Parts: sequence; structure tokens; C-alpha cells
Amino acid sequence: MRALKLAPTISTPELRDVPQTQDVLDMLERRKSANIVEGYKISGRTDPNDLFSFFSEINIDNEKLWSLVKALIIDFPEEVALIYQYIDDEEPKYGEYVDKFSLINYLENYEKEVVQDGFLHFGIINNTETELQEVFVHRTKYIQYWGIDEVKFEETMKGFELYRKENLNFIDEYPVQTKVLSVINPEVTNTQDLLDLFESRYGNEQLL
Repeated sequence: MRALKLAPTISTPELRDVPQTQDVLDMLERRKSANIVEGYKISGRTDPNDLFSFFSEINIDNEKLWSLVKALIIDFPEEVALIYQYIDDEEPKYGEYVDKFSLINYLENYEKEVVQDGFLHFGIINNTETELQEVFVHRTKYIQYWGIDEVKFEETMKGFELYRKENLNFIDEYPVQTKVLSVINPEVTNTQDLLDLFESRYGNEQLL
């Protein structure tokens, strides 16, 4: 099966570029047979008090990542909050709740950055007293999804020709090499400036 098309900033390092410890070398060896392809895993909630019905992790070719994020968010309630996090930060920041279409339109201006910057995690969430729905894009650019309507989710996946694969692997299970996006594409906004823009526009962090 064809390998997943990664973001241009994300790759598996060469042997000479990693610490020569046995655990790292073993992970690099396992990476050779890893099933890092398009598809998704799905699991039900394990705690009846969870506000979501199921959890999924999704691999999709990087060129289609933003389209899938938008498709998943369309079914969220009208108001959502932006999540943003630098690679070295222990916890993400949560923005104020805003109209979801307004947020999508704003992020469209930074599509390359959010889907290719390997130093940036971001997500979109709606969290109420009774329900949690969240799309979170890990910095290595696969999706984590907490949802309510599994049937609708499966329909969305089929629309992108994505299918359930229980033996699916994800790039961050193995050593990862990350390049600075602005070195590859000087026209993009660098990570810290983008985070500052998010904070300026959506800040005033609140508990969700």
C-alpha cells in the first residue's frame, strides 16, 4: 500500500542523525515495516462520564489535511474555540468561543502554516456541560478526533476515501526529524509569529 504523504517539514531521520542508543535504533528498525498509510482507527469511550462517544486517530495525505479538518468542523455547533500549542509547551492554549465559519475563514489565510508547520499543534473544540467535540492536529500532522455521531463521522471518512485500519501506525511512534517551514517556504509566517497572532485575535484564555 502507498505510504502516507507527509508534510514537507516532517521526515524519518537517517541513522547517522539519531542518538546511537539501542531503543532509538530499535524504533528506526520498526519504522521500516510500519503501516503509515491513509486511514483511521476508532475506539469507543472507556469512561461513561466522558462527554464524547468515540475517539479516532486519522492519517491523511498532507495535501488533503485542511479539507478534512474543515469537513469535520462543519458538523460542530455554531461556536467553537481555537486550540494552539508550540512543540515545547506542556499545555495548549484555548481561545475564546467564536463563530465557527469566522474561525475557518481566518485560518484559511494560514492554511500552509497550520497543515505543514511541524512545530505547531492546533485544534478546534466545542465543549459544553453535556458534549465534547474536538479536532486536534498533532504537530506531525495527523488528526485526533473526539466525536458524538459515529455514523456521520464514518460518512465523512468515506467521502475522503479513508477506511478503518486497526493496524495503522502514526509517524510520531518513531523518531521524527522536523524542519523549519519558513526555511522551506520563506513566504509563510513563522511559528512564533503565528502563535502571537492567534493569541492576539483569540486570546483571553478560558477554562473549557
